Amino acid sequence: MRTTSRDRRPASTPTIPRGLLLGLVLGMVAGMAPVGCATSTRDRGMPPEDGIIAAAVVVGPDLGHRIQQDPGAWPVQVRPARAVILADGSLRADVGPSLGVDDRPGVARHLRHRQLTTLWKRLDELGFADPGAGNFDRNPNLLVPGPSEVIQILELRRNGRDWIVVDRFSVPSEAEEGSGGSGGTLSGQDARMKAAIRSIAALAWASDSPPDDTVRFPERYDFGPDPWARFRPDEPDDDS
Repeated sequence: MRTTSRDRRPASTPTIPRGLLLGLVLGMVAGMAPVGCATSTRDRGMPPEDGIIAAAVVVGPDLGHRIQQDPGAWPVQVRPARAVILADGSLRADVGPSLGVDDRPGVARHLRHRQLTTLWKRLDELGFADPGAGNFDRNPNLLVPGPSEVIQILELRRNGRDWIVVDRFSVPSEAEEGSGGSGGTLSGQDARMKAAIRSIAALAWASDSPPDDTVRFPERYDFGPDPWARFRPDEPDDDS
């Protein structure tokens, strides 16, 4: 008996049980979930390709006046300053009461890879190098310190994540200058933030002893021989 095309039936396609299919999908999702959620152990202490570390210290007008009167009596982590460290190692830094959180100072130096690694490792040890450390989600440029208040700000970027850490404390008028240096502490100052700011300041060649602005460095007026002298016509002899 011959079979015609009309009598042929397509073979039945095997079906996957719905429960098994759901289990496979959930397994794939569970395997992908940890990616990019937090800084892995392998990445800790390593400078990321997109890493940015920005620090700023802003103070209130009353405290700023006291600091200007005797800068050397105040530790570096409470003096107004701004620093930005980019992924290529360029460090932009400056000090002064007019600096703001959004300012981008000139390049002070270029850090080596080893120095970047050491800094990120230090921030990891202090607990700041992970997005979970962020405690501020607004524009830090809108922060206004009180008359005798210090605001310390860290802005960080790592593996496509950005976060901001802010610490603020007041310095009473009767506080003793110099009490918050490398060994001392000011009332209300966070020890971890103090360590982070001082680590960044050290890379920017800033210390508890500010440079003496009264020193006048010599100005050089002699820049060597004239490079165009050989192209100038010989001067005529006075005797001719």
